Amino acid sequence: MRNIWIGLLALLTLTVSCNQGKNSEKIVSKDSVTVVVPVTIEEQNQLSEVITRFVRAYASKDNAKANALIHPELGIYIIYRPGASDTFVKMDSLDFAHPVPEVFAYPDLNTEFALTFEKLPSYDCGTEKWNKEGFICDTTAHPNQLSNITAFEDEFDEDKFSEEDLIRIEVSEKESYRVIVTADQPLIFHVRKYKGAWYVTTLDRAYAGCDA
Repeated sequence: MRNIWIGLLALLTLTVSCNQGKNSEKIVSKDSVTVVVPVTIEEQNQLSEVITRFVRAYASKDNAKANALIHPELGIYIIYRPGASDTFVKMDSLDFAHPVPEVFAYPDLNTEFALTFEKLPSYDCGTEKWNKEGFICDTTAHPNQLSNITAFEDEFDEDKFSEEDLIRIEVSEKESYRVIVTADQPLIFHVRKYKGAWYVTTLDRAYAGCDA
């Protein structure tokens, strides 16, 4: 009996040790985040240039110019609302002639707002108005739309996302900033600094859509 208890104790210790090792690996992976806050004029100019270039490319529906701002390793997540809740797909690039979803064409975008860095505007579906208008990037907060979607969908399908998928999305959002150009059909996207340059990583086509 003594030997049995010693064996069980050893097995329990080994199991706890292995689980701690796995958890440590996950923590390391999630903590390997490079949050870049543009402080210098040069850094602000680099971020501003990529943001404004993407808005111009989107407004003119220029595939080549838009996709030049999407890193081939990162691709681009497109958030949309097929029903009552949001979902997303990951694409290699944008094709303005073939929107995601197909029934929701990329709209015309005309804006005379200049880019500012401040708290983002919010949209009220009751009044169908923005609380403020503009072309705005908030570098004091990070987006969490993708994480919220994965958490919701994971409750119904635990096999839909791998652990690597979840960590990749979490790290990406911690390194990203959200941009909103207000309009009846707004342009909302996320930018992230990756390997020394800024890229567009997410296009949000769901926010401010109040039909569902």
